[in-house]
Amino acid sequence: MDDLNFTGNSKIMFEEVCNATPWLFRHFTRNGLVKGLKEEGCGQVTEETMYKVCKQVTPEKHLALTMEILDKHKSSSS
Repeated sequence: MDDLNFTGNSKIMFEEVCNATPWLFRHFTRNGLVKGLKEEGCGQVTEETMYKVCKQVTPEKHLALTMEILDKHKSSSS
């Protein structure tokens, strides 16, 4: 994850999505997000990238909650 550079509120979005996952499954969420971000080929993680990757890697039944978390932390400039 050291090769990812978070901009705007993308870091807090990442952390809050991970923290919303039950502790037992949190590493799956974190690993899935990191893998998705790396597959995007972006070293620069923007808020837009977080939305895109979360939509790709989040199971359908959890997508609405994930989008709520991202919306809560979206900066006004995005």
